[in-house]
Amino acid sequence: MAKLNAKTVIKLALLILGLLLLFTLINRVGLLEIVKIISGAKINFLIYGVVVYLVLILIRSSKWFFLILATGTKITFKEFLPFYGVNCLMGNITPFKTGEATIPFLLKRYLKIPVGWGFSVIILDRFFEVVIFTLIFVAAVIHVINSGVAGGLVLAVFWWALISLIILISILVIVVASKRTAFKIIKALSFFKKFSLIKKVLDFAEKELEIFYDGLSMFRNKKVYKFIIPLTLLCWFLELFSFYLVMSSVLPASFLNVATAQLVSIAAALLTFIPVGIGIGEMGIVYVLNLFNYPAALSASGALLVRFFITGTLFAVGVIGTLLLKEKKERE
Repeated sequence: MAKLNAKTVIKLALLILGLLLLFTLINRVGLLEIVKIISGAKINFLIYGVVVYLVLILIRSSKWFFLILATGTKITFKEFLPFYGVNCLMGNITPFKTGEATIPFLLKRYLKIPVGWGFSVIILDRFFEVVIFTLIFVAAVIHVINSGVAGGLVLAVFWWALISLIILISILVIVVASKRTAFKIIKALSFFKKFSLIKKVLDFAEKELEIFYDGLSMFRNKKVYKFIIPLTLLCWFLELFSFYLVMSSVLPASFLNVATAQLVSIAAALLTFIPVGIGIGEMGIVYVLNLFNYPAALSASGALLVRFFITGTLFAVGVIGTLLLKEKKERE
């Protein structure tokens, strides 16, 4: 029997923790009550939510596609989609989307795109995603405070999440804006080159960093932010709207309140590193909606429907992308 490494054990522990939180929520609300509410869900709202989410995936993938085209790579959108499908799967089964780090290597293998360029696509896109999420997250918490329903837990999550997001943005700014700092870090780590494995990693990083910054410079010259910023704004609206539609199948609530609950739950999931935020996301949604006096049973039922239909759609796209890429590999 193969031994589990520390990384795998941590992932499993986080997943088990999330499942325990989810079980606790269901147990507290009542399984029979949840089943009764879900059985009466409005099917049309569930379908609308999934359709909107599929549109969201297409638009998010188009951002990556346009960035890759900017590198001069010749590829059709149809050929590129499986790669983004794999990203949907890898990015969401790993804490803090660390699985996305595998995508540049796939792009190099199949599309001959240098690994450094692949990372420049991911980092640039993530930079705008995090900045815009931070802005709308702050707006959501201001809405909670102005509504006079802010609880201590919400404010605690807000401050910890805001600090974490500011740190992440700062790191991304340093990475994107300071080539000199990045190479200084690599140089400072050169002491560890006496270990063969670390030497290979550092040599690889030093080589790809040049290509990475060449990619960022190329994107800057082509003014890609002109389409990335509006597309990212549209993506976050669609993300919130698809969530709202699915929740509306069982819970009549205002878009603003539901969107606020979703944003706070996303922040809570980021803080805990639990894969796809399972358990902690549902508890966050129920807690915030309870502040607005929505029944816990309806909120929990809506959150579970979101988990099944929205996360399920994401995983389905990821699995399809993985299978298509595997088929491509076999053909080669």
